[in-house]
Amino acid sequence: MSISSQYFEAIAGGVKADTNYISVMKGDDVQLIKKDKEWFTVEKDGDIGRIPNGILAINPTEERNKIIIKRRKQMIKSK
Repeated sequence: MSISSQYFEAIAGGVKADTNYISVMKGDDVQLIKKDKEWFTVEKDGDIGRIPNGILAINPTEERNKIIIKRRKQMIKSK
C-alpha cells in the first residue's frame, strides 16, 4: 500500500486505540493512507489505523510548505 503525501491535523480527540483504530488527540498530525466514506486510514508515529473522517482537517503548515516548494520550482524553471 502506498502512502499519500497528504497530512492532516486532528481537530477533535478522544479516539481510543484498539486493533483497528489508532488513538488521536486534538492537534495530532497524521499522514493519510486511504480515504473511505466514513473512515480514514492514517499513519501516526509509525502506527497505522483507522479514524473517523470528521475529526481531521488539512494540516495548514503542510499545505503552506507545498505552496512554497511549488513556487520555488516555478522560479527555478523560469530562470
